[in-house]
Amino acid sequence: MNYSYEYFSGANVRINAGRNRVLECAGISYSVSTSRQPVYGYNSEFFDVMLPGRVIVQGTLVVNFTKKNYLEEVIYGGGDSAVLQKYNGGGFNIEIKFGSAVKNNKVENILDCYLVSSGKTVQINEQVILEEYSFVGKAIL
Repeated sequence: MNYSYEYFSGANVRINAGRNRVLECAGISYSVSTSRQPVYGYNSEFFDVMLPGRVIVQGTLVVNFTKKNYLEEVIYGGGDSAVLQKYNGGGFNIEIKFGSAVKNNKVENILDCYLVSSGKTVQINEQVILEEYSFVGKAIL
């Protein structure tokens, strides 16, 4: 028997934000939600139709802290202009490659992302310092 199953771990997932690879990526999580609503007719036990809703992609990108504004440099380029561009509305794409990503079904793209918040996790132990960035995006392809 030939089983063609292939599973992935975080160790073989690569993250690109903007045009560059995020080398210090420690994790990413994201979800797609919609505001669709069911419509019930008179005396209906089950809904009759679904109204279209708005779609939003939300997620967090976690990186190991190496220097101030590391992720902004990866996405927008270096210097203070990168931080200004971040707040002036520069959208970027996030590309997630699972494994060797030879096939298109092993790549997901989160389109037109914007950073909306950031923070650090600092503990007095051997754990590395982490920076967590929240983002929103338009769609996942």
